[in-house]
Amino acid sequence: MKKTLLFIAIISALIFSLCACSRKNLDNMSQKVCDGYAAIVWNDKTYVPYGALAGYGERGKQIGIVDGNKDDRVYELKGYSVDEWIVQAFPHDAAMLLREINVTDIPDGWKSEYEWN
Repeated sequence: MKKTLLFIAIISALIFSLCACSRKNLDNMSQKVCDGYAAIVWNDKTYVPYGALAGYGERGKQIGIVDGNKDDRVYELKGYSVDEWIVQAFPHDAAMLLREINVTDIPDGWKSEYEWN
């Protein structure tokens, strides 16, 4: 009986530590409203909405959450630097492509849904 309880305690501790390790690497990003749109601020950079993710590529690994909300997730955009492009994903598989506000080199074929871009 003691061996079974010890085994369960070790497995529980291992599972807990693995879950904690995978979550501690996520950055907490903040959202701010700018001229009628919501931007994400992260590492002294401001990311503004560019358009729906469809057709722009795939999201990579999760890098953060917005304002502590685990359902408001931020991902890498596969093949692009997080210094220029990120993906904000919402519940129900909706996702928004965001560009760093100073990025002017837009990949061919990409068109923003916002006139101010």
